[in-house]
Amino acid sequence: MLGRGARRSKRRRPRRRGVLLALLVTIALADTATLAGAAVLHARRLERVTGTNAVTAPTVSSERRTGSFGATLEYAALFSHDGHRVTSDVAWDDAWFFQDPTVYNHELAHTCAVLSAIANAESAYYQQGSTAPAFAEHAFAELGFDEVCTASYRYRSEVLDEVIGVLDGTDVVAYTLATKRVRNPETGAEKELFVVVVRGSYGSEWLSNIKIEGASGVAGAEGDGDHLGFTLAANEIVADLEERAAALAPDVERAYLFCGHSRGGAVANLLASYSDDMADGSRALATAGDVRAYTFATPNCTSSETARDASYDNIFNLLNPSDLVPQLPLSSWGYARYGRDVWLPGAGDAALDARWDAVCASYEATMGTACPSDPEDRAAVSAFVRDIGERVSDFDELVSPGGLLELAGACMRIDLPRLLASHYPNTYIAWLDATTEDDLAFG
Repeated sequence: MLGRGARRSKRRRPRRRGVLLALLVTIALADTATLAGAAVLHARRLERVTGTNAVTAPTVSSERRTGSFGATLEYAALFSHDGHRVTSDVAWDDAWFFQDPTVYNHELAHTCAVLSAIANAESAYYQQGSTAPAFAEHAFAELGFDEVCTASYRYRSEVLDEVIGVLDGTDVVAYTLATKRVRNPETGAEKELFVVVVRGSYGSEWLSNIKIEGASGVAGAEGDGDHLGFTLAANEIVADLEERAAALAPDVERAYLFCGHSRGGAVANLLASYSDDMADGSRALATAGDVRAYTFATPNCTSSETARDASYDNIFNLLNPSDLVPQLPLSSWGYARYGRDVWLPGAGDAALDARWDAVCASYEATMGTACPSDPEDRAAVSAFVRDIGERVSDFDELVSPGGLLELAGACMRIDLPRLLASHYPNTYIAWLDATTEDDLAFG
């Protein structure tokens, strides 16, 4: 018996040694992979510092176009039927920028919605090995702009850069900045127009969305309680605009147009609010002769009690009642947007029945597939907001263990992917294609 036991013991030792060897090899490989990954990330950081190994900015020739005209703009759109390449027809008129910026302009809103979608599509160009065209440069060339800069997309569109963003916790932003000399057809007066279109949430930028603590004291934001993550992104753009403004002759009048979708809309919202706050003329946006903003699907980005003051009436936030994102962070916690909220028709609104078929037709004509948004989801959005508001009293409670459990439970009670269809840029574009100003509700 002892002999058999001894033989069994001897037979087991090689297996144990094999298991131990495999474990050691696995640990060694994991350590090697970790070291290799760290080396790759370190190398990428060095490339970013030295400005090497990045996709270079494109050179796109443009033809000077002035006055009033139409243009067809091409861009990439997720969920489109064929290759994600779509086109939208837009209107443009230089005279818009000599009109009252506090008066809503539906044609300009539609053009800004398309430009916001194009800002999202530009990321593909800045990925190594991509064959995607520079959509933003081509779009602004079609609109007759003299200069288009998308340099901020470099080192902010690759997977490695997104990983670094997560590890470093950086708040960055990608945006298109285009300039054009516009002329008043009635008086002959001229302005230098700056258009800033901010990219929506991309990769690690999602982390910025939850940094909603107040940002009072951050350069450029006088309103207490501005969303910190969005404010840090906006300040980068302010610095760029100041540098460009300093290069202009002192007597050149400037006009600014800010737009963006989702996170891009929030950053654009704050940019416009800065210009409305600055009265001493010490910063670029303060001395602009004309400022306006059109934002889309914009989350609440401030807890300032003055956000709805008349001084911000040059900011228009286009919102879909079936879109959950504009409801966050909750208004019951004291959050809002600067300027005027402009609501598209939703379930229960008289304009819905008159316009919904046209919305679906516009979406399908552009995207090649049926519109996935459902106006009836307005009820689900309202129920979610009410549910969270009743269970969680403020944002601080939300990020507590109990609050996170409540949030997880509320998310399980809704069909989140379905609701996100109402958030798509092309859903907003289709609505603006099919509606007029009279169909909208101004808040």
